[in-house]
Amino acid sequence: MGGFPSIKQLFLLLFKQFFPPACPLCSHTFPSGYTDVFCPSCQSGFKPLPEASCSLCSLPFAGKSNSSHLCGRCIKQLPAYRQVYAVGLYEQSLRHAIHQFKYNNKIGLDRSLGILLEQTVVSHLNIDLVVPVPLHRKRLQQRSYNQALLLAREFARIRNLPVARDLLLKVCETESQQGLSAKERVKNLLGVFKLQGVVSARTILLVDDVMTTGATVEACSQVLLAGGAEAVYIAVIGRAI
Repeated sequence: MGGFPSIKQLFLLLFKQFFPPACPLCSHTFPSGYTDVFCPSCQSGFKPLPEASCSLCSLPFAGKSNSSHLCGRCIKQLPAYRQVYAVGLYEQSLRHAIHQFKYNNKIGLDRSLGILLEQTVVSHLNIDLVVPVPLHRKRLQQRSYNQALLLAREFARIRNLPVARDLLLKVCETESQQGLSAKERVKNLLGVFKLQGVVSARTILLVDDVMTTGATVEACSQVLLAGGAEAVYIAVIGRAI
């Protein structure tokens, strides 16, 4: 019988009337017909990477040049991974969103941030496996969740790909990377990641929330490639300068 909404449709209409869609970051109600995952105000604070950035690690260049080429660090030593995909610059609203998600238990942001991450990685990239950057068990107990795993799950759900949550382990507790120099970050991560599982001939997307010097994703990539992976690509929400 046409013309009459089902009970489910009526329930959804009532739910939207009493609980209209709102921004997951600031909780402001979306304008009518709005389809983006964050409100216009928050979205305006998400700064995309400039065209002038490293074509491999996505490090933004200083100045107003629109050229894209390898940065000095990548020229000196090519990283183990093949490409970095980043939603935007790690500043303003995007930095706030990551901090809320990572440190203030706003785990509901995983869906919205995961959608942005999936939209950032080119659709034609043939990925076999999605792998999150792991946390050491003590850090995981303190935080109760791994933000990289939540992002990896959302990306994999959209692309219909498998997630290997325990493929990489962080076997040593390390000093926080914040405040360390690039050389200190590399030294801080020597031998801390371990592979447990088969990755032979697989193309892997390694997921994390933020990339600064790239020491963490580089260390993980080296372990995956040493284990037989075909290639490793990186996907992050924020790219720090």
